[in-house]
Amino acid sequence: MRKKGGFRFAVPVLLTALLVTACSGGASNTSTENGSADTGASADGLTTLRVLVMEPGTTWNAHQDSDVMKEIAAKVGVKVEYVEADENKFNVLLAGGDLPDIVRADPTKYQKQLIEGGLIVPMDDMLAEHGKDISANIPTVVDYSKKNWSNGTDSLYFLPPQVQPKPGSTIQPITIGPTIRWDWYKEIGAPELNSMDDLLNAVEQIVAKHPTTDDGKPVYGVSMWQDWGIWPYLIPPITFTEVTGTTSDLTAAKVGTSDFISVLTDESSNFWTAMDFYNDAYRRGLLDPDSLTMKNNDYMAKATSGQIVVGPATWAMGDFNAQHTEDGKGYVVVPAGKLAWTGQVNPIGWSDKSYSISKSSKNPEKAMEFLNYIYSYEGARTMYNGIEGTHWTEENGVPKLTAETLALKAKGGAEYEASGLSLDRNIIGLGGDFIDPDDGQPINLFTSEEALEQSATVLEKDFAEHYGATYSGQVFQKLIDDGKLDTYTTWMEGLSDEEILKSSTVPGVVLPEDRKKQEASLKELAAREAAKIILSKDDASFEKAKQAALESFQKAGAEDFTEFYNSEVQRLRSEHGL
Repeated sequence: MRKKGGFRFAVPVLLTALLVTACSGGASNTSTENGSADTGASADGLTTLRVLVMEPGTTWNAHQDSDVMKEIAAKVGVKVEYVEADENKFNVLLAGGDLPDIVRADPTKYQKQLIEGGLIVPMDDMLAEHGKDISANIPTVVDYSKKNWSNGTDSLYFLPPQVQPKPGSTIQPITIGPTIRWDWYKEIGAPELNSMDDLLNAVEQIVAKHPTTDDGKPVYGVSMWQDWGIWPYLIPPITFTEVTGTTSDLTAAKVGTSDFISVLTDESSNFWTAMDFYNDAYRRGLLDPDSLTMKNNDYMAKATSGQIVVGPATWAMGDFNAQHTEDGKGYVVVPAGKLAWTGQVNPIGWSDKSYSISKSSKNPEKAMEFLNYIYSYEGARTMYNGIEGTHWTEENGVPKLTAETLALKAKGGAEYEASGLSLDRNIIGLGGDFIDPDDGQPINLFTSEEALEQSATVLEKDFAEHYGATYSGQVFQKLIDDGKLDTYTTWMEGLSDEEILKSSTVPGVVLPEDRKKQEASLKELAAREAAKIILSKDDASFEKAKQAALESFQKAGAEDFTEFYNSEVQRLRSEHGL
């Protein structure tokens, strides 16, 4: 058992793209160069709301004609478009000051800049008239935001998506973790993956059998991208280490605990676990040679071509699965290590993607109406499941997906994506396991066991059957029940609802400006040193590069940063009554 008590768990940067898939287009011509709307009105009379997201490569804009988009237009009178940005472009747009209608950002990092710079507006006055569902459904989040994300003003500026106060009763298809070509992995016997060495051994066997794709492109065992900071060195090892961060990429702790280590100087960290893994892959000839220069979109293109054996998440593997819906080839997250990403209890949502309304918006009331819709039971259910009467119906007061909708989901691929159902969970205000009090059912109707079985794709069915299960989440459920895998909520076992809420709502550390600069400098240093370490050709050169990196991290203040961070964590926990 894990020790009781803990901190609010929020993976940095990773959840910036939890369910993001391939490149998208379709932006309207009403935008200025920086992405803000000129008039806010589209040709069809709808108000165009543009949402700045730190998520390159989304699919949202490509499906403006989906059933879900049409329903949002009918109910709220808006057309929602993403303005995509990586971290650098995001900061440039903030510096310019003329922003899209809605900005989605991490308040622990950006509240001071956004609020003191007058770039966003308080929502308090609009909440009474245009935000009744927000006030009714997520009052704890509203109060928390005013207290912790207002830069000391006690006003409402930020609303996070995916508010989820309690865990669900089933496990949906897992999207984050070692994501491997299932047909190839099954071909070698689907060996147990207890360590990252085991994973690399399996990958090596696969590449030996499949050195090229069907059309002759080279197959790489492992790859990564470099336009998400040090993300590739922090996230892939989590399944094996059970260590992750919260509000800084430079500190991490065991899931459910609050004693943080230095990511850069502690050799048990994910960073150093990743260094061993990627260097070993390089020396075995399994590392994509473009790994240290490639951007996310380039990586996704290679994954779509079937050139990568294993990745960090299903959404990171491009459109390969969508192109192979009928033959069952594709990528799935497989059981590995000690931890399964089965979802979280997030009483205050995914804070790193919190919504705020731009001062530049010419339609702030419409922006507020849209936000209210995504936090309403009706709006959230529509975004997950589609339109009542078309995609789902009520039977004796109980909402159920239609057979046609379940078949559409089971087929998967482009046709299902084009429907808009569950297209991007980052945008939905309420988590799928949130219970609608009117019918007592989860908002996301795809979470029932019946729906999970009937909507499983050919690939998911094959995966499940291999492990003696009927749907993919059940594979992990059995391992969890047998004590072979932990989850992100295992530490909550034995706690009351009140204790879980209290432990999960400890404010996150907000870095002062000098620490932000130190963090940015250390991350840049880490990226430079990582390249040298990964490309070491033998044990001696690896050890030399490692020691040089450790020395440079120490000189740059990595341990001092961690001491500061831990002191802030303990102060915040104490003030919160823990």
